[in-house]
Amino acid sequence: MATLLGSIDATPTPDHCMITIIGGDFDSFGHPDTNAVVLCWAGTEQIQLFSEISTGHRPHVTVEAWDGPAPTDTGEWEAHGHAELHSTSGTLGISIFDEKMLTPFMPIGAPGTYTVDVHATGRRQIRALYGKPPWFADELPTGIERFRVRVWPKQ
Repeated sequence: MATLLGSIDATPTPDHCMITIIGGDFDSFGHPDTNAVVLCWAGTEQIQLFSEISTGHRPHVTVEAWDGPAPTDTGEWEAHGHAELHSTSGTLGISIFDEKMLTPFMPIGAPGTYTVDVHATGRRQIRALYGKPPWFADELPTGIERFRVRVWPKQ
């Protein structure tokens, strides 16, 4: 059975629907080679999550590092996606698009290839609220859309 090595949490503001998770050796942004709507994408030293709406809220993001395949999920999630991360640093942290770190870097294991498993919920609810009063009140809606990102070494 796999062991949870650690986790980090943050509530970033999406930029053009994107939420960024980067490794300690992050160098430059990549992007999906598709026009299809995807939940997540990963490349070298980065994972991009795609929010249901472009901006104006703060989703809750949890990133978990596992030493093997994470347990099967039994939660009620609206969306599920997979990707493959190439880590040169063996670390991940939650960032915002201008590369400001919202969390410290968390060790995920040795440099190498990792499976990325993403679940999301609250997407229908945030879409239904978007633009309705008091959408831009004193505080942005926080934690309505939620992402859980699990990474483990590729087998």
